[in-house]
Amino acid sequence: MQPTYGQLLKEFRLAIGLGQIQFAAMIGLKPSNLSAIEHDRRNPPEDPERLKEIARALGLEEGSSDWTRFFDAAAASRAGELPADVRHLAQRKLVPVLLRTIDDKQLNDDELAALIADIESRPQA
Repeated sequence: MQPTYGQLLKEFRLAIGLGQIQFAAMIGLKPSNLSAIEHDRRNPPEDPERLKEIARALGLEEGSSDWTRFFDAAAASRAGELPADVRHLAQRKLVPVLLRTIDDKQLNDDELAALIADIESRPQA
């Protein structure tokens, strides 16, 4: 089972050796609100920039697997929503077409990984 956003937040906070009070002050939250988030009694922030601030405070590197897990867990806490760091992509004209094509072709995880690898190997525009 995947950890919740609150569980991941706590795991990452503990990994950098910060207590709740210290980390809450660092990210501008009341310790009681941080505790509520870590115990899944409160949802994570919705604002992508706020989530990025918290991720950076945790020492997560943008684009890393931990960064992705952090944003995916935040989205999962809001069933049906895209992770905050990619939500803006849904507004692009061809993104829904791409997702429908993937669905129509019933690509499995290996095929999706190959597609991602192909895209990542292309030079930046």
